[in-house]
This record gives sequence, C-alpha cells and structure tokens, in this order.
Amino acid sequence: MSKFLDELQKVLGEHEPEEIEELVLDDLWENKDELTEDEKNALEEYTNLIHLSLNNIGFKSLNNFPYIKNLYMLSLNNNKLNGDDFNSIKNLYPYLHKLRICNNNIENINNFSKLNILSLNKLEVKDNPFTLKNKEYKEEIFQMIENLKAIDNEDENGEHVESTDYHNEEEENEEDEEYEEEEKEKNEEENDDNEKNNNFKDKNKKRKQDENSNNNNNDKEDNEEEDEDEDEEEDEDA
Repeated sequence: MSKFLDELQKVLGEHEPEEIEELVLDDLWENKDELTEDEKNALEEYTNLIHLSLNNIGFKSLNNFPYIKNLYMLSLNNNKLNGDDFNSIKNLYPYLHKLRICNNNIENINNFSKLNILSLNKLEVKDNPFTLKNKEYKEEIFQMIENLKAIDNEDENGEHVESTDYHNEEEENEEDEEYEEEEKEKNEEENDDNEKNNNFKDKNKKRKQDENSNNNNNDKEDNEEEDEDEDEEEDEDA
C-alpha cells in the first residue's frame, strides 16, 4: 500500500477504494503546488470514483493528477491554476460532466478551448482574473465547448440554472431517465393505439369490401334469375 493511501485510510476510516464514489479532500494540504507520484497512484485506486473534490489546496499545476476514466464531477475551486495544462483534464477525465474551477489564476480565456469534452455540460469559473476583465466570457466559452449547457449557473440565453452537487446531479439524471422512460412508454402506447385503430380500419374496410362483394354477387344472381324468367316467358310465347 502506498504511503498516501495509508494516510487516507486513517483520515477517512477503513475502506475499499474501489467501493468509494465520492472523495472530498478539501483543505487536506496547504499551499501544495502539485500532487506527487505516490499520491497519484493512490488516487487511481479509486477506480469507481464519480466525484473528486480538491478545493482550497493551492495547486499551481495538474501534474500527477490521477486518471479516473468515469469521473463525473471535478471540483478545483480556490487553487492557483492558470489553465495552461487544461489539456490533461480532457485526457484524464473523458466523461467529465461538471467542472468547478472558481477563484483560480486563469487569465487566458482561450485555455477553455482545451476543455471541449463531449460530455462536459456544466462549468463554474467565476472569480478568475479573466471573468473580471471580460464581461462576455460566458458567450465566448459557450462557443468553445459545444455541448456546454451552463456556465456559472446560467444557460446560453442567460436563464438561471440551478447549481447542484454530486447527489443532486444523480437525482437529476434519475429524473431525466424516468422522464425518458415515461415518454418511451407513452410513445409505445400511442403506437399500440394507432396499430389498433389501423387494424380496426382494416377490418372495417374488409367488411365493406365483403359487403360490396356480396351485394354484387346478389345483384348478379338477381340479374341471372331475371334473364332466366325472360327466357322462360319467350319459350311460352313461342
């Protein structure tokens, strides 16, 4: 076991890293520039982690940040990051949904173009130097990250979007899934009703066709009987 993993066991209590989904390590260090190799290796033991929070530590670099494939939310508020190494976020967390990186040292807004992750929906960036200088920063970042839905709790139209934590994000996703399931069931019911209506129409159409066919047959038989009667009358006259 790595030294840092042993420390986490003491701080957080005995646990199996692969069973942990949320890891909050805010204020664990003070004025720490970057993670060490040992800390990186330890954090990579948390293979099923969904939310990692490393606020208020003092990071200046993302060097040695752990690779966690399915990480959903990353919180890096109140550090000293300048955004020059944002490429690593895209490589380390390919399915990241939400990034919190408020109150850092980001001056160059173009660094956010490195965060064009298909899954990234929400971004919190307020209280960075570039946000104080550029009042149009939200509009510019929306253009850089194609699937982004909210920046600092506002959508592209300036409408308020609720800020949610990891647990509420899960609830939102569950609600979305329930809604999609309800819509699916509704569509299936509508399709069933349409199919029933079509079957009913087909049966009615066939019934009318059968009635018309019967009527035609009856008319034909009546005409044949009339012809026979006329022939008999002609024979009697003869």
